[in-house]
Amino acid sequence: MQIKELLFGVPILFFIIWIFAAPVPQDRISRACEPINWVGNVATSTTALSAESHTATTARWSDKLDYSCQFLIWRLFYQADYNKAIAAGLIKPAPSMQSIAIYKPVEQAAPADEHNHPGNPGSLAQPLPVKQ
Repeated sequence: MQIKELLFGVPILFFIIWIFAAPVPQDRISRACEPINWVGNVATSTTALSAESHTATTARWSDKLDYSCQFLIWRLFYQADYNKAIAAGLIKPAPSMQSIAIYKPVEQAAPADEHNHPGNPGSLAQPLPVKQ
């Protein structure tokens, strides 16, 4: 085994063990996306040093990437079980989770306003109602 393999393999192995050692799914999701936070913090700090006027934008993008990572992992690994539990009546959907329902195409075009126009992705689909 070469030293390169050890330098890259061992930290990755420890990172994977650290993720799965978390006791609850939310912690596992958060730990899996933690490298995005680390890179985002470095980028935000570097931006604060070089161009302070762009710090808020960099922090916002870092937060969006972290949220996107967590949402992607949740959808890939946990959403199917969540939907089954709701359908079985084991849990009630959280108000914030109702917006993540399965989407269906809009059958009728709604009147145009500032929030509902062809360029707005939200105007192209509506969430299905969640049974409670």
